[in-house]
Amino acid sequence: MPDSQQSSSSLIEDGQDTILINNLLIPARIGILESEQGRDQAVRFDIEIETVAGYRKLVTDTGTFVSYADAVEFIQNKAASGGHVDLVEDWAEAVAEFVLSNPLADKVTVTVTKPDIFEDASGVGIRITRKRT
Repeated sequence: MPDSQQSSSSLIEDGQDTILINNLLIPARIGILESEQGRDQAVRFDIEIETVAGYRKLVTDTGTFVSYADAVEFIQNKAASGGHVDLVEDWAEAVAEFVLSNPLADKVTVTVTKPDIFEDASGVGIRITRKRT
C-alpha cells in the first residue's frame, strides 16, 4: 500500500505531542502599577503542553489524557476569583504548576501577555518554560 494510503493505525508516534491553547483572552486583575489596581484588564494566554513520550498509546490504553479544557478552566476560575495578581510571572508560574500536575504533561511553555499596556506594542508579558523533574 502506498504511504499516502496507509491507515492511521500504521503511523508511528515519534517523540512527544504538543497540546496548544492559543490566544485565550480573559479579563483579570493584574499589575503593580497604581493605574492597574482595582480594575480588570485584558490578559492573553498562550500555552504549549508537551506530553510524555508514548502519549497516544497511554491515552488509548488508559483513557487518561491532558485536557486543554482543564487548563482553560483553571485560568478562568483564577481570574474570576477576583483576587489581584501583581506580576505576569506569577500567573505564568501558577499555570505551569497546574499543567504539570498532570503526570502525562512533561513540559509546558506559558506566555502571559497584557495587550493594552502600550499603544505602540501589541502586548507585553513573559514566556516561561517548565519541565517535570
